[in-house]
Amino acid sequence: MNRYTLFSSIDEPFAAGFFEEEGRSLFFRHSLALRRFYENRPLNRYDSNRRLYPSGVENISKYAIKPQYARTFSVDYDTLQSKSPEAAKTMEGIDGDRRGAGYRDCGFYVMHNYTHSIPHYERILAEGLDAYQARVERMRDADLREGLLHLLAGFRNYHSRCVQYLKRESADQTLIAALERVPFQPAQNIYQAILGWNFILYLDGADNYGWLDNGLCPYHNGEDVTNELRELFENGNDNAAWSAAIGPFYNDLTGQCLVAIQGRRRPMLALRLTEHMPDDIWELAFAALRTGCSNPSFYNEDMIARMLKQCFPGVRGEDRIRFCGAGCTETNLAGLSNIGSIDADINLALIFERYMHENLALCESFTEFYQGLCKTVADCVDAMLAAVFKSNERMAQNSPHPIRTLFTDDCIDKELDFNNGGARINAEMTAECGLINAIDSLLAIRKLVFETKQYTAPDFLRLLTSEDPLFYLQLKNCPRYGVDDRAADELAHRFSDMFYSCFAGKKAFRGGPVIPTSHQFNRYIAAGAKVGPTPDGRRKGDPLCDSIAPLGGKSTNGPTAAMVSASKIAQ
Repeated sequence: MNRYTLFSSIDEPFAAGFFEEEGRSLFFRHSLALRRFYENRPLNRYDSNRRLYPSGVENISKYAIKPQYARTFSVDYDTLQSKSPEAAKTMEGIDGDRRGAGYRDCGFYVMHNYTHSIPHYERILAEGLDAYQARVERMRDADLREGLLHLLAGFRNYHSRCVQYLKRESADQTLIAALERVPFQPAQNIYQAILGWNFILYLDGADNYGWLDNGLCPYHNGEDVTNELRELFENGNDNAAWSAAIGPFYNDLTGQCLVAIQGRRRPMLALRLTEHMPDDIWELAFAALRTGCSNPSFYNEDMIARMLKQCFPGVRGEDRIRFCGAGCTETNLAGLSNIGSIDADINLALIFERYMHENLALCESFTEFYQGLCKTVADCVDAMLAAVFKSNERMAQNSPHPIRTLFTDDCIDKELDFNNGGARINAEMTAECGLINAIDSLLAIRKLVFETKQYTAPDFLRLLTSEDPLFYLQLKNCPRYGVDDRAADELAHRFSDMFYSCFAGKKAFRGGPVIPTSHQFNRYIAAGAKVGPTPDGRRKGDPLCDSIAPLGGKSTNGPTAAMVSASKIAQ
């Protein structure tokens, strides 16, 4: 039995399509795999109470192998093994290179190669996917052209089946008529635009919404579409979609988005603030927050604009204005960019712990200890970035991404895959874990070993390692970040500035800058499990700091003091 027949026989259309023409390029094979998947994927149930379709959780749970927006596809090996041990063994054999560019624990850093993205919703709605097909047909590269045509054929089949299903279900005629048009033909009104946005969200795998109020505004003529926006958000929440952005060009849809988000955890709705934001938008934002949903988040538009210009000096202002958070709100220029959302995490607490045990007793002054730590951190950053660049090169070779190639400017025009530099704007992004742990640990060592000389270096390390209770009381009384302590915050600024400066001038594999960030989602728990006791008062295996927040229990002077300290980090 050949591999195409094997995967067809166990109802795994993505894998069957991948093996259908094994002599072609990986891009072509991934595209054909996507076509077969969309030709066969079950349709979501129609809910007569909903104005949008599809709606609800994606109906693809029966498949072991399916599209995945960050890594082209995912494999559930337990499910695949239960279907066919031979199929599981086959996928293990061909999947090594692709997974080699994914998650790997490399000690003081962890490789993720996880990239959030945003389709160019506005362009798709304005031109329609039929116009995209015409652009694809003019491509010279046969494998990319034929691959994208397969992808579009798969989308068209899925779209047609959706329309026919709605007709059989005697669905609302307005819904049927609108879906017969979008997203293959240009949207003509606000309902079609929201319906098309929703359909693209499902095609893309429910990653991010992009710049919602701005993108929908050209179709809006004063209608109240709060219910449709609420459904759009609900569909994203059902499928774990991440982020959306509204503002800074405030309009009626900005307010309707704020009403629609009330009580909802997802998407994370980023409200881009300017000094000119109207009072009614402020009131609606706080009304949403009072529902307990933590939405919206507030983004300082002027500061973001300055930092984007610094990071991307050659990028046009009309492109930079398309800033949207993606995933945990990582930097993204909606529809234009490939910015590795988390290429890797570097564990500063682990680096600090190892350096401290190897060098504290050898240093005669805090300055000597601090400068040695800075050199060690810089060397570790260089090692991590070398691995990131190599991993992204491997991803370009082994993990083409046809959907993002279709949906992101300028991949079609350049005739380059999304993961191989096709996007108009490229960058890579890394995160740190443990920055505040390292800062508070430095403060404790400076006071107890070098200023008051209360402990010798060997005694300090011995008591720390044994987690001596009385010693931990001494650590608790050391200067700390997060309480608006001037000396502590000065060290926090100096150390963070040193760390972030390690990335300056580095060029990513696909071109563009490397952007360091401080956000962990929930990764600070696993990162802390690898780190022994640290002088900030952590015990072995405890979680690290959550981004740049003060350590748990240390923010004793109130939220304003904590925010003042956070403002001193060299962001």
